[in-house]
Amino acid sequence: MSTINPRIQVMLDNETNGLLGVLAAQRSCSISAVAAELIRNALKIDEDAYFSKVSNQRIEEDNGMRYTHEQAWE
Repeated sequence: MSTINPRIQVMLDNETNGLLGVLAAQRSCSISAVAAELIRNALKIDEDAYFSKVSNQRIEEDNGMRYTHEQAWE
């Protein structure tokens, strides 16, 4: 079975592999589909954490000053 999607290899411990298998069985999908979904979710969480950190740094730099949406786009 060929696909146009890129592939990666990841080495897992037995426990993680087993948990992925359980999730895949519960969702009636493949282990790779579950792994891909979990990676996408982790990337979103990581991105949110990054932008939260940047936002907090900017608030500190402006001595706690906050702006409305309209003010930010002026």
